[in-house]
Amino acid sequence: MSWFTWIALVVALQVVHQVHARAVFAHFMVTNSENYTLTDWEKDMKLAQSAHIDTFALNMAYLDKANDASVAMAFTAANTVGFKLLFSFDYAGNGAWDQAAVIKMIQQYGSNGAYFLCLINLI
Repeated sequence: MSWFTWIALVVALQVVHQVHARAVFAHFMVTNSENYTLTDWEKDMKLAQSAHIDTFALNMAYLDKANDASVAMAFTAANTVGFKLLFSFDYAGNGAWDQAAVIKMIQQYGSNGAYFLCLINLI
């Protein structure tokens, strides 16, 4: 086998062997975390990681009393254990979210290192 043929074969195998990675999300009901401690969040995130889950989609009903404290604690835990979070604004729980509340939450946490940013590959 010539050197050129060998290189061509290696390159061809690299192209054929491309892997398209996908993120795995788990839907997490924030209202159920009202009594969570930081340790509870970290434990759940580590269990999720061991199951190859990358991100919790934090499902939140509008004006749920658990939202503010739980989301803050979730982001603290996620930064500690290297986990990702994103928001799922539930419109069925307590009705539609106020636009200003959604914007405020995204502005508050969107730049946090634990917030999952999806970059769409259009190629």
